[in-house]
Amino acid sequence: MGKMDEVLKQVLEWRQQTDGFNHYVGIRVVGIGDGTSEVEADLTPQMLNPLGMAHGGMIYTLCDAAAGTAAASRGRIAVTLTGSINYLRPGYGGSRLRGHAIEIKSGNQTAVYDVLVDDGTDRQIARATFTMFYTGKTIEDMKCLAD
Repeated sequence: MGKMDEVLKQVLEWRQQTDGFNHYVGIRVVGIGDGTSEVEADLTPQMLNPLGMAHGGMIYTLCDAAAGTAAASRGRIAVTLTGSINYLRPGYGGSRLRGHAIEIKSGNQTAVYDVLVDDGTDRQIARATFTMFYTGKTIEDMKCLAD
């Protein structure tokens, strides 16, 4: 296994095992690559708005997790600076939402990601752009905090 593969494996394991908000709302990391990621969440009744559609905050959170995971694929920890989202169609209960993040730009301090959300079919639910700020911490630093 190459060094990059090992970093990606560590990122994925860390993201899967970390308790916190993403874990609480059921977001799972299902794929990670060099500047990319895929996350998913099953829409439960608690994640729906009063109209029976995926709550916008849930969709935004899924996008944020996808962008953060893609940024972490570089072995560095990032936090969100800005996020902008367009809701395209409703996501309905009983479906699984998937967020796919693709790196647009990666620099020394910031990175930009395009995130597409679908409902498990080819039906696009939302599209977002996130700018992430690299904190100066690495995956290795975060593992020390978790111990």
